[in-house]
Amino acid sequence: MSKLSSAVTSAVLAVTMGLGISASYAQQKPTRLLIFAAGGPVDFVGRHLAVKLSPLLGGPVVVEPRPGASGVVAAQAVANAAPDGTTLILSSSGLLTIIPTITKNLPYDTDRDLAPVSRVVINATALVVGASMPANNVREFVAFAKPLKEPLIFGSPGVGNIVQIWIETFKATTKLNITNVPYKGIAPVMIDLLGGRVAGTFGDMPALLSHIKAGKMKALGLVGTKRNSAAPDIPTIHEQGFPGVDALSWYGVLAPAKTPPARIAKIAEAIARALADPELKAKLAESGVEASSSTPEDFKQLIRDDRTRLAKIIAELNITAQ
Repeated sequence: MSKLSSAVTSAVLAVTMGLGISASYAQQKPTRLLIFAAGGPVDFVGRHLAVKLSPLLGGPVVVEPRPGASGVVAAQAVANAAPDGTTLILSSSGLLTIIPTITKNLPYDTDRDLAPVSRVVINATALVVGASMPANNVREFVAFAKPLKEPLIFGSPGVGNIVQIWIETFKATTKLNITNVPYKGIAPVMIDLLGGRVAGTFGDMPALLSHIKAGKMKALGLVGTKRNSAAPDIPTIHEQGFPGVDALSWYGVLAPAKTPPARIAKIAEAIARALADPELKAKLAESGVEASSSTPEDFKQLIRDDRTRLAKIIAELNITAQ
């Protein structure tokens, strides 16, 4: 090593030690946490999780958006990555349960090429409409929409997203004339909802709560069967007399399939410790998200169970990738 290189290395190590960062941490290969869209709820969860995971994994965790095909692009990148635990995906439930059911010829096999590590969060999800909509709950919305001759336009963050399931289930439950328009992520849906170009959508609370509290949109009801502590005044759709819109949204971390089990166990343990951190738990809860880690085995079973349950809904409602 040249004197210059040695001097630079010494300087870097001195700075990192001065910041309270160990030399091994500074030299550790970064862990990439891929997400399918920037600026949405998965981005929010991913970035807050990465902050807590970095010291637990002994090196920086970098959130890397890989948009495209409702998450397929990100999932393929992880499936093809070196199985050393430094490339992960924070996946939505739809990417693991719905897309494999409705999409032919995926460039990877979800079960064969991806290894479940841990669930991360369970999301509170709301049906929201524009602030000018003359309805404040689901019953009023149905009464308003029933006589309309033109279809109501709902936006969703892409084909194969669980929002597509919620829209189609809500449509079947209420018998309303609703047309689903897929977008490239939740952020453009929010822009068009706030601008009055779509009538409504379903979304996870981190993307909605500030708009709801500011009066820029109305939350008519929550998905599932229980209310959320971040917005306790919003009733569920179920309790308003329209059962069926109950499939919960969650996010979870997966690695390339051939990642050593010991490495997967280490990452799962780090996720559990990160989610137990009071600061992170509070930050997530304030946004309507429940921290919820799991073992790799339990996460694998959750994926299988939800895929089976949603496959029945997909078949009953004839939901396709088109």
